[in-house]
Amino acid sequence: MNPTIDLTTPGFWLVALLAAAVMTPITHGSLRRWVWAVVNLLFVAWMLQLRVGEAVAGVAVAYLGFRVLGCKGNRGSRGWGMLVAAVGLALVVGLFVLHKLPGVSHDLGMSSVNPLLLAVGFSYVFLRLIDAGRVIYEGGRAPPDLASTVNYLLPFHMLAAGPIQSYEDFVGQPAVPKAISAVEALGGFERIALGLFKKFVVAYMIQKIFLTDFYATGPYFLFEVQMHYLWIYLDFSAYSDIAVGIGRLMGVRTPENFDRPYLARNMIDFWERWHISLSQWVRRNLFIPIQLSLARRAGGKRALLIATVAFTVSFLLCGLWHGISWPFFAWGAMHALGLVVTNAYRYWLTKWLGRKGVKAYKQRLGYRVLAMFGTFEYVAFSLVVITYPWKDVWVW
Repeated sequence: MNPTIDLTTPGFWLVALLAAAVMTPITHGSLRRWVWAVVNLLFVAWMLQLRVGEAVAGVAVAYLGFRVLGCKGNRGSRGWGMLVAAVGLALVVGLFVLHKLPGVSHDLGMSSVNPLLLAVGFSYVFLRLIDAGRVIYEGGRAPPDLASTVNYLLPFHMLAAGPIQSYEDFVGQPAVPKAISAVEALGGFERIALGLFKKFVVAYMIQKIFLTDFYATGPYFLFEVQMHYLWIYLDFSAYSDIAVGIGRLMGVRTPENFDRPYLARNMIDFWERWHISLSQWVRRNLFIPIQLSLARRAGGKRALLIATVAFTVSFLLCGLWHGISWPFFAWGAMHALGLVVTNAYRYWLTKWLGRKGVKAYKQRLGYRVLAMFGTFEYVAFSLVVITYPWKDVWVW
């Protein structure tokens, strides 16, 4: 059994066509929600070859956990909420470790767990669980009903590679979207076609013709660094294009994930353009909480140092989310360093030139070109860290 989502298999596209055909005419919010849940569970059942019981049980546990986290009232209720939050976080992190370190699940006699987690894209489910749990616990939104729990955690078109929809955005979308026009439907199909072309034509050709997994040396190594970054962008953004296109046809809000990251002028700008839903998740759930906690302790002082700590912790954890290994830790450290340097440079430049002076400085063509080139190369070499052959040795 190979539980990974393969876009070349007919099952994925049959579910997509079924979802678009069945959901589009429904004008009753509750019915639409449950039909969408059934479609998502059908996809999970197909992925798991009908072993869907574990996934349903997991959704049920998440649903009950959300309900307890959303309890209002006396101090005892909130105490139970804190206990559930602590236990739930420990369980979710434990499952994440099992997912990222298959050898651990095998040693514990739970070798059947990782294929299940892989099939449902647990890396992304993990982030959605934390985002929803935080928002519900803080009282920002009410807990989801059972159907909405399925739809938020297991949206079939976002399981392969995201995007990671925020719980606030999920709850805020209309129960029944406006009727899709012919032009909008055509735009959805065009977006899917663009994703397929990027992945199976352009990215495929780059991989087969130019990439050697960095076994090449000399000048070709430098050339491969550039092509490798381009290949990763095309392959990864293709999944997002397909997800956005399918979501548009179904009337399901699906966030954009890329905005021409190769034009980024610094690392902060890069993370506003690359894997946008992940960077926003990191900002909401790691960076801002760390920053606010430290700022309260410092009495509003040492803002630059606090931002440095928040960037470092957030992106070291972001690196380990991608993979629990030394290469991904190093990748996270490189991006943390890039963000820290960028933030410090912005701070001192503003202090030196003033806001108007900085704005004029950024408008210079030479600055823009040099900044984009430097950022492109920094990102490209950071990707080498997680792809170079030493990754087979650097594993915890």
